[in-house]
Amino acid sequence: MLQSMASTITTVTTKMQVTIPEEVRRLFPVQAGSRLSWSVEGETLVARRVRGVHELRGCLKSEVAFPGIEAEKAAVAANRASHYATKQRRA
Repeated sequence: MLQSMASTITTVTTKMQVTIPEEVRRLFPVQAGSRLSWSVEGETLVARRVRGVHELRGCLKSEVAFPGIEAEKAAVAANRASHYATKQRRA
């Protein structure tokens, strides 16, 4: 999508900052506070958006409802007890 966009020139400020051109901002989901990862690939400087954990919310949908933290703790405790009981019977 961006590969067909015409080249846009920006200037690096004395504080080593650059402005992301409007054409890029419309196509690339960044906003104030977004984080970018910079890398050099050959003769090209590449900026990639770093996704935050909040952006991943809901990407692993489940048909099973979360029962709550106390139920999870009880399930873990029961599993551990069962595991150790089985281990002691084998010994």
